[in-house]
Amino acid sequence: MISFRYHLVSLIGIFLAIALGIVIGTTALNGAVLGDLRRQVSDLKQADSAAAAQNRALRAQAGSADLLAQSFGAKIAAGALAKKPVVLVGAPGASKSLRQAIASAITTAGGSVSGQIQLAKAFTDPRRAADIQSLVTSGAHPLGLQLPTTDNPGLLAGAALGYVLLGHGQGTDLTQVLAGFGTLNMLKVDGSAIAPGAAVVLIAPGGLPKNDEGGAMLLAMATELGTLGGPTVIAGDAAAANGGGLVGLVRADNAAQKSVSTVDDAGTPLGQLTVALTVADTIGGHKGADYGTANGAEALLPGAAG
Repeated sequence: MISFRYHLVSLIGIFLAIALGIVIGTTALNGAVLGDLRRQVSDLKQADSAAAAQNRALRAQAGSADLLAQSFGAKIAAGALAKKPVVLVGAPGASKSLRQAIASAITTAGGSVSGQIQLAKAFTDPRRAADIQSLVTSGAHPLGLQLPTTDNPGLLAGAALGYVLLGHGQGTDLTQVLAGFGTLNMLKVDGSAIAPGAAVVLIAPGGLPKNDEGGAMLLAMATELGTLGGPTVIAGDAAAANGGGLVGLVRADNAAQKSVSTVDDAGTPLGQLTVALTVADTIGGHKGADYGTANGAEALLPGAAG
């Protein structure tokens, strides 16, 4: 007869076997997982080391390129702009020191800065859209200006500013349009005088939040500057080429791509030289080119291999 004690001992044995199997299986599994994790960590370390080495090499190359631009930029760009007047427009948040550096590069290339404008935050404030629409369609509308059929404040502002900054219309139109935007506290003209240019350089702020309304307005404005106005270059630093930055927005938009050129390393001596050469390139009829070191750039500068 099988006793209760026999049953109890058998059950204990079964449970001990199950427990031992779980322990052994888990240990084996953990060993395999641990080994795989160690391999992944090793791979990541190697990739990180390779990326760090590549970054060091790129920084060294960039430093050499900047030194070259500082040493020989004047000779490289000499006469490229041949007394061409250029208007500089700083977007809201754009660096004044960057605008001044680009102005210096323009003059080094033989051009002249015929005016400098700084746009205020109110310019891209969506709550002020009706003010821009009213100003452009009635208050300061040059007689010969054919506005795009839209209520988009960026397109309307870009059409009006492009028309007068690039020398279309009557001589008084420039003063009238700028005074109108000035009255709205949307822009300020640096210095006492401004004249139309053969090209406009719109200086981008750094990075902007994704889907930023101000960035969308600047994109519309930039597109219309190039479409209705004429030769237009968007200049910014590396941050402006990422995320919602203006340079990145232009490069991702088909209409903008066809109407303006971009430079994404304008915060460096080499990039400032590139801006001047790109302005000359654009005046010469080559629109829609993208230069610099960030994603979307087709070459380092005009005439260089991609």
